[in-house]
Amino acid sequence: MGLAWYIAAENDVAGLETFFNGKSIAHADEAHLERLCETLGVRPLMDFFSVDPDETEAQLHAYLDTDDEPLDTPEEEWFAAKDGLLTVRTLREYLDSHPAQLDRQQEILTELAEYQRILESLDQNNTRWHLAIDV
Repeated sequence: MGLAWYIAAENDVAGLETFFNGKSIAHADEAHLERLCETLGVRPLMDFFSVDPDETEAQLHAYLDTDDEPLDTPEEEWFAAKDGLLTVRTLREYLDSHPAQLDRQQEILTELAEYQRILESLDQNNTRWHLAIDV
């Protein structure tokens, strides 16, 4: 599939499809995105990143080709959807009114619109989330 950023919901929400192609934003200049967020006064998207510790441990064991000892992996974190919405909406508004800030900016705006759609639904359903990465 290639590198993609997507939204992982803590619980399923009836009728909500959370899968979409998050490749453009995953391949954007992460440092530039982080600086934009800081300038705009919102949390960078990667502040919302987390992983399932069991999944991480299984992948590390497979990569290291060992099952000998448990690995110390961080706890999975979940965030309020409204916090992610603030970042996503602010980025979308800025990028929409400032063309040519990022390579593939229109594709990134499309993906941010998908993030916003999902996060709005999660917020309405009091469901927490985190940003996840598919490699």
